[in-house]
Amino acid sequence: MKLELKIDIDEINYAQAIRALLPYIKKEDLPIPDMVKNAAETPGVLENFLKFIPKSKQDEILLKVFEKNKVRIIAKAHRVAENRGVDVTISDITLTEQTDDVVVLG
Repeated sequence: MKLELKIDIDEINYAQAIRALLPYIKKEDLPIPDMVKNAAETPGVLENFLKFIPKSKQDEILLKVFEKNKVRIIAKAHRVAENRGVDVTISDITLTEQTDDVVVLG
């Protein structure tokens, strides 16, 4: 049997998300200045940097970084499950933008 877990996210703190992902992604895949990446753990650095980037661009950055690093994220999820004593094989993890667009068929 194959199961799917779906989680809808309405709001996310991008600075916190970036800090959480940094250990599991290739830093060169994160399209922000190196000095910001290197100081990401310093309180306020990411928050101040992100103030100047429109939310739509922040969404785009997160989606691209996630997709480029999907294999690494799945590997980390397997390690976390194993450390918790859960036998699981994760075949895929996706992060997509959900739009509220309505299609009218006529």
